Amino acid sequence: MFRCSMAKDKVMRKYDEVQQLLKNARAKAKLLSETTFRPETVELLETMATEIEELTALLEKQQQIIRRVYVDHFPNTWFPTGGIGEKDSNGLPKYIEVCPAHGVGWTQVYEKTDRTISTEGS
Repeated sequence: MFRCSMAKDKVMRKYDEVQQLLKNARAKAKLLSETTFRPETVELLETMATEIEELTALLEKQQQIIRRVYVDHFPNTWFPTGGIGEKDSNGLPKYIEVCPAHGVGWTQVYEKTDRTISTEGS
């Protein structure tokens, strides 16, 4: 467990570094776009920042998958254990069963609310 904690700290430091890099790249691109700097350089910075954001999002999804597959190595990781009831047109069940941590002898049932949350808000 200690090794996992150290690895998590290292990942979080790298994540913070990447977020700072993105912030700096966006700020530099904005600054350069307000000057007489070459437009292709600004476009390159914007493209780089966008691609890093996409990679970061993919890595976050992969990290979630790894935490669920190797749940015994990551304490305090909850995970879905099953679906109960009728499924909607998206294949989502009315209820899901969630286990709060590996090795726990019970689960919690959550009910679907039909409330949709997206990047635009809820």
